[in-house]
Amino acid sequence: MQVNSQKFSATAGFLLASVLLGFSSMTSQIVLFREMMVAFYGNELSLGVMLSVWLLWVGIGSALGNRIADKKPYPLRKLSLWYFLIAIAGLFTVILIRFSKQILGTAPAEIVGFFPMFIFSFGAMSFLCICLGIAFVLNSKSWKFDESLIFLVNRVYLWESLGAGLGGFLVTFILIPHFSNFKIVVFLFSANFLFGVFLLTQSVNKLTKALIWMIGILLIVAFPASPVDESLDLFSATRMWRGLPLVYSIDSKYGNISVTRQYEQITFYENGLMLFSYPDDFSAEEAVHFALLEHPHPKSLLLIGGGLGGALSQALKYDGLKIDYVEIDPELIMTGEAYLPQVETEALKNLRVGIHLIDGRLFVKEKLKQKKENSYDVIILNLPDPYTAQLNRFFTFEFFGMIRSILNQDGVFSLKLSSAENYISQELSLYLSTIYRTLRSCFEEVKVLPGSNNIFLASKTKGLLFDDWKIMVQRLDQRKISTRFVNQNFLPNRLSPLRITFLEDAICPESGRTNHDLKPICYFYNSILWSKQFKSLEKPVLIFLSSVGPGWFMVVAFVVFSIIFFVGISFGSRSSNLALAAILVAGFTSIFVEIIIVLSFQIFHGYIYSMIGLIFTLFMLGLVGGAAIIQKIARNRKVSFRGLFFVQLLQVIFIISLLVLIWQFAEASVSQVQIMLCLLLLITISGLLSGMEFTLANHLFLVRKTTSKAGTGYSVDLFGASLSSILASAILIPLLGIPTTLIMILLINLLLLGFLLIPTRLREA
Repeated sequence: MQVNSQKFSATAGFLLASVLLGFSSMTSQIVLFREMMVAFYGNELSLGVMLSVWLLWVGIGSALGNRIADKKPYPLRKLSLWYFLIAIAGLFTVILIRFSKQILGTAPAEIVGFFPMFIFSFGAMSFLCICLGIAFVLNSKSWKFDESLIFLVNRVYLWESLGAGLGGFLVTFILIPHFSNFKIVVFLFSANFLFGVFLLTQSVNKLTKALIWMIGILLIVAFPASPVDESLDLFSATRMWRGLPLVYSIDSKYGNISVTRQYEQITFYENGLMLFSYPDDFSAEEAVHFALLEHPHPKSLLLIGGGLGGALSQALKYDGLKIDYVEIDPELIMTGEAYLPQVETEALKNLRVGIHLIDGRLFVKEKLKQKKENSYDVIILNLPDPYTAQLNRFFTFEFFGMIRSILNQDGVFSLKLSSAENYISQELSLYLSTIYRTLRSCFEEVKVLPGSNNIFLASKTKGLLFDDWKIMVQRLDQRKISTRFVNQNFLPNRLSPLRITFLEDAICPESGRTNHDLKPICYFYNSILWSKQFKSLEKPVLIFLSSVGPGWFMVVAFVVFSIIFFVGISFGSRSSNLALAAILVAGFTSIFVEIIIVLSFQIFHGYIYSMIGLIFTLFMLGLVGGAAIIQKIARNRKVSFRGLFFVQLLQVIFIISLLVLIWQFAEASVSQVQIMLCLLLLITISGLLSGMEFTLANHLFLVRKTTSKAGTGYSVDLFGASLSSILASAILIPLLGIPTTLIMILLINLLLLGFLLIPTRLREA
């Protein structure tokens, strides 16, 4: 009975340790990335860097775990140290990120260069990630079971994946909507600290155990309940703003919203970047008047984003104009109502304004579903530049086509892009030309008004648009609209014929590409513009890559992975090296496929925010299912490379199926429900195959490397994932497009499939 009780206790402790490790890893990753989005410029390149650094350090930690763990069982009291360190590291890292502006010497809302961001991320996340990687390996060496190390390592992987899936779900749907980032980290601190106490007290007498538990519980209860918790949160949060008086900050499920006030100037920030400043009549007038003055008699306006800070109140100057204002984050509206002057809050409550708290692209799709074509006289896209894939989907050929369908025949569509008044560089020209060419593909007439922001105007009717400042002034007078900047004093200089001709020559449509949903080249050009602000390596690299044809990427991928596979079967243990090569490709493929499915979900379904937790959870549950299947097979019969070949064949079939389905979604009319269910099923299958391939290949590797290589397979998996995370969304997908990128991934997996056909006698030679 005592033996059974001890076995049950060990099993429960092992499961709790593994699940908590996965939960802590996923939760802290989401929270830290959200904090870094406030500290740094949050485009795909920066996100790719953060994820790559995270995976790299966890992989290094797993490799270090091999050295820390010896052949003997690792004591639980020593394992407790790593959970204590994980608890402290999470809290410490959040505070460190909030001090990043002071450490790097940058101002609030200042864009940070690639290398300072990389170096800071590399250093800030190192401690926590190494601890997580080490704990993964040590969990397979600390618990007393009548099982080989092979089964224990794969069981840690299985239950850690379950914990990660649970973390993604709870963070997205429960923690983030109700708690700040700091509160979530404090919760993680408490959970890991208490589990460390549990491990520490496993081999001590009852009196010592009671004393340790009493001290541990007192510390955990006292910290959140004391003023220290809130004071530390507020103190560290204000460090991000370096002297700017922060009056409000909140973490919504869409990001961080912060408000600063200096005298009468109120500034709103989203994820660390300035949304608008009030009063700022110049930006507010520029946002709406150019578009509304182009239309002879505007009666209906769709404003997508950017209504706060003066744009709405400027639009309401037009008599009889009814406005649909679309804003996705309700927290932004509530914050505006709380901190903006009464004149602006009254605009939000005006009976002529309908506020729609929904994703802008989804709102347009819903209009099309309701057959409400020709709904608006004017549509203004008042969003930031397409510096992310999420924003890029508002600047594509496909979205412009939807806008065209809900625009009246004599309607006007307007958007703005950051530019320069007197000099258009080659990189800026490519960027602006891409949007110009994309608009010309959808509309009969396109005009661009020069300025620090270029105003793009498009219409279905030729001859409707104009760039004559005199006509604009005449219409302002006719409509009795008073303005401070868009008037006869400002417009002659901005819309001078010389400036207009200069801009037209600079953005010749032949020099740009068409921006598509499945080939989002525009945000890659935006990344080049971002890198151009800093004298660093990424600018020439990105410019060079933009000139490379898709065929060369295929050739390089084929050559690099061929060399890896040939080296693997030429030196050392061929079977073990081939198993590691399979793990590398599985990690590399899984991140690519996950990013592609997430981007496809975002493109075809219209929004992803409320679904991201479900997507990650289903992927992790797929990993759990795949690992469990291989574990069960391994118990009943000997696993072999024949089984690995079969799993790899399923992976190839899956990639082909994904490619076909994405093409089908892009070209055929498929219902939203079908798209959602299909993509959720695909992400689950992707996780299932990844879990099967890792567990099977790791089992084959550990057969020969049982004593000292417990974490090697996990490290290689993470190194592959680290490489793909920075290549996928930041470089290959925008340059090649989703279909071509999938073909490249298919080529790599077919190559591995061919090497797995090598006869057993040659592998063992």
